[in-house]
Amino acid sequence: MSDYTIEELQQMLNDKIQEEVVSGSVDPIQEFMNSIDDASDYETEKIRVNNIIVGHINKSQSNNKKYIEQRHYINEMERGQVVGRSISYVTYETGSYSSNLTTPTLQIVGERPIDRTVLKG
Repeated sequence: MSDYTIEELQQMLNDKIQEEVVSGSVDPIQEFMNSIDDASDYETEKIRVNNIIVGHINKSQSNNKKYIEQRHYINEMERGQVVGRSISYVTYETGSYSSNLTTPTLQIVGERPIDRTVLKG
Protein backbone atom coordinates (compact mmCIF):
# COMPACT_ATOMS: atom_id res chain seq x y z
CA MET A 1 0.00 0.00 0.00
CA SER A 2 1.24 3.49 -0.80
CA ASP A 3 2.18 5.75 2.03
CA TYR A 4 0.31 9.06 2.01
CA THR A 5 0.40 11.84 4.52
CA ILE A 6 -2.80 12.92 6.21
CA GLU A 7 -2.70 16.15 4.22
CA GLU A 8 -2.41 14.24 0.94
CA LEU A 9 -5.34 11.97 1.85
CA GLN A 10 -7.46 14.96 2.89
CA GLN A 11 -6.64 16.72 -0.38
CA MET A 12 -7.54 13.58 -2.37
CA LEU A 13 -10.87 13.36 -0.53
CA ASN A 14 -11.59 17.06 -1.10
CA ASP A 15 -10.76 16.69 -4.80
CA LYS A 16 -13.14 13.72 -5.11
CA ILE A 17 -15.95 15.57 -3.31
CA GLN A 18 -15.43 18.61 -5.54
CA GLU A 19 -15.44 16.38 -8.64
CA GLU A 20 -18.81 14.89 -7.64
CA VAL A 21 -20.28 18.32 -6.90
CA VAL A 22 -19.15 19.68 -10.26
CA SER A 23 -20.37 16.62 -12.17
CA GLY A 24 -23.79 17.00 -10.52
CA SER A 25 -23.88 13.34 -9.61
CA VAL A 26 -27.14 12.29 -8.01
CA ASP A 27 -27.70 9.54 -5.51
CA PRO A 28 -29.15 6.50 -7.38
CA ILE A 29 -32.12 6.28 -4.98
CA GLN A 30 -32.84 9.99 -5.42
CA GLU A 31 -32.60 9.58 -9.19
CA PHE A 32 -35.06 6.65 -9.02
CA MET A 33 -37.50 8.70 -6.93
CA ASN A 34 -37.16 11.77 -9.18
CA SER A 35 -38.00 9.70 -12.27
CA ILE A 36 -41.28 8.68 -10.62
CA ASP A 37 -42.10 12.11 -9.17
CA ASP A 38 -41.53 13.79 -12.56
CA ALA A 39 -43.62 11.28 -14.57
CA SER A 40 -46.79 12.49 -16.27
CA ASP A 41 -48.75 9.60 -14.71
CA TYR A 42 -47.34 10.07 -11.18
CA GLU A 43 -49.60 8.59 -8.49
CA THR A 44 -49.25 9.04 -4.75
CA GLU A 45 -51.21 7.62 -1.83
CA LYS A 46 -50.94 8.77 1.79
CA ILE A 47 -51.03 5.93 4.30
CA ARG A 48 -52.58 6.87 7.64
CA VAL A 49 -52.88 4.98 10.91
CA ASN A 50 -55.06 6.60 13.59
CA ASN A 51 -54.99 9.83 11.56
CA ILE A 52 -51.16 9.88 11.55
CA ILE A 53 -49.41 9.89 8.17
CA VAL A 54 -47.05 6.89 8.41
CA GLY A 55 -45.85 6.97 4.80
CA HIS A 56 -46.59 7.31 1.11
CA ILE A 57 -46.81 5.00 -1.87
CA ASN A 58 -45.51 6.73 -5.00
CA LYS A 59 -45.62 5.12 -8.43
CA SER A 60 -45.57 5.58 -12.19
CA GLN A 61 -46.98 2.97 -14.53
CA SER A 62 -45.23 4.41 -17.61
CA ASN A 63 -41.85 4.10 -15.83
CA ASN A 64 -42.84 0.74 -14.28
CA LYS A 65 -41.48 1.98 -10.92
CA LYS A 66 -42.74 2.36 -7.38
CA TYR A 67 -41.30 3.43 -4.06
CA ILE A 68 -42.62 3.36 -0.53
CA GLU A 69 -41.74 6.04 2.03
CA GLN A 70 -41.90 4.75 5.63
CA ARG A 71 -41.78 7.31 8.45
CA HIS A 72 -40.26 6.37 11.81
CA TYR A 73 -41.49 8.38 14.79
CA ILE A 74 -40.37 9.32 18.28
CA ASN A 75 -43.08 9.65 20.93
CA GLU A 76 -43.02 13.00 22.75
CA MET A 77 -43.80 12.22 26.40
CA GLU A 78 -45.11 14.34 29.28
CA ARG A 79 -45.74 12.80 32.71
CA GLY A 80 -45.79 9.31 31.16
CA GLN A 81 -48.32 10.21 28.48
CA VAL A 82 -47.79 10.57 24.73
CA VAL A 83 -48.50 14.21 23.85
CA GLY A 84 -47.12 14.19 20.32
CA ARG A 85 -44.91 12.48 17.77
CA SER A 86 -42.05 13.69 15.62
CA ILE A 87 -40.40 12.07 12.62
CA SER A 88 -36.99 10.65 13.52
CA TYR A 89 -36.07 9.38 10.05
CA VAL A 90 -37.53 8.02 6.81
CA THR A 91 -36.73 4.77 4.98
CA TYR A 92 -37.53 3.81 1.39
CA GLU A 93 -38.35 0.59 -0.43
CA THR A 94 -38.25 0.44 -4.23
CA GLY A 95 -39.63 -1.88 -6.88
CA SER A 96 -41.55 -2.16 -10.12
CA TYR A 97 -45.06 -0.74 -10.56
CA SER A 98 -46.70 -4.09 -9.83
CA SER A 99 -44.36 -5.10 -6.97
CA ASN A 100 -45.92 -6.06 -3.66
CA LEU A 101 -43.93 -3.81 -1.34
CA THR A 102 -44.43 -3.46 2.40
CA THR A 103 -47.29 -1.11 3.24
CA PRO A 104 -46.17 1.56 5.74
CA THR A 105 -47.28 1.07 9.34
CA LEU A 106 -46.86 3.16 12.48
CA GLN A 107 -43.22 2.76 13.53
CA ILE A 108 -42.17 4.10 16.95
CA VAL A 109 -38.40 4.05 17.43
CA GLY A 110 -38.11 5.83 20.76
CA GLU A 111 -39.42 8.46 23.09
CA ARG A 112 -38.23 11.66 24.66
CA PRO A 113 -39.56 13.83 27.47
CA ILE A 114 -41.10 17.21 26.78
CA ASP A 115 -40.31 19.91 29.32
CA ARG A 116 -42.81 22.76 29.20
CA THR A 117 -41.54 24.66 32.21
CA VAL A 118 -40.96 28.35 31.65
CA LEU A 119 -37.85 29.80 33.19
CA LYS A 120 -38.37 33.09 35.00
CA GLY A 121 -35.65 35.63 34.65
